[in-house]
Amino acid sequence: MLIGLVSAKGSPGVTTAALALSAVAEDALLVELDPSGGSIESWTGAGGDPGLVRVVSGLRRSAGSAAVVEHVVTVPPGVRSILAPTAGAYAESAVAMSRDRLLPSLRDLDGVASILDLGRWSRSQETAHRVSGCEVIGVVCAPTIDGVEAARWLVEPLQREGSGQVVVVLAGQHPYQAAEVAVAMGVPAVGALAWDPRGIASLLTRGAGRGWARSSLARSARTVLSNLTQLVPDVEEVTRAG
Repeated sequence: MLIGLVSAKGSPGVTTAALALSAVAEDALLVELDPSGGSIESWTGAGGDPGLVRVVSGLRRSAGSAAVVEHVVTVPPGVRSILAPTAGAYAESAVAMSRDRLLPSLRDLDGVASILDLGRWSRSQETAHRVSGCEVIGVVCAPTIDGVEAARWLVEPLQREGSGQVVVVLAGQHPYQAAEVAVAMGVPAVGALAWDPRGIASLLTRGAGRGWARSSLARSARTVLSNLTQLVPDVEEVTRAG
């Protein structure tokens, strides 16, 4: 199962959303595919070469899930990840070279929900193809007039570029509710992730343990992930018991 998350200009929260959803899934892999650069390495202090570069290099020699699995790191604790370079130029190059091979290889990971942090998306980007193959594409936006207005212009281009269903994921719960945003954007809203700085700080420092599972962000992420997976045919419940 491939779930892609994107944002529009001025709509933050994609990496936080991807982290939260990955942390509540029973078996998930978070993949940074943001051409402007990854964030998780700097947030967590993870070291080593970014896994995305090594994965892409391996896939040039032989396609398949084995080239992905060997470069997975568990950062933060409990969240299996493929990290992108923090520098935009290197990240963009790696994302561009991932075309045609990475997403099929992720799909070959049996029983794994691959959650892709695709960053800010525009159809004019050279790497716009990174949404292709996602079964669901979630547009992450703040439930404000500015946030919804920027995000709604992505819907039609995403529907043309990708093959999956386009939905909206709210980053925050006020001032507008999910049903109101769905009407404004013309696509389903799968729920709202709680604005919870303490919850994300707990996840980054302590990992996906009991403390994190009780946070408002984790509780809201379980609801959003459940709604997302219901849009993918033949996929069973993938959230962890919390």
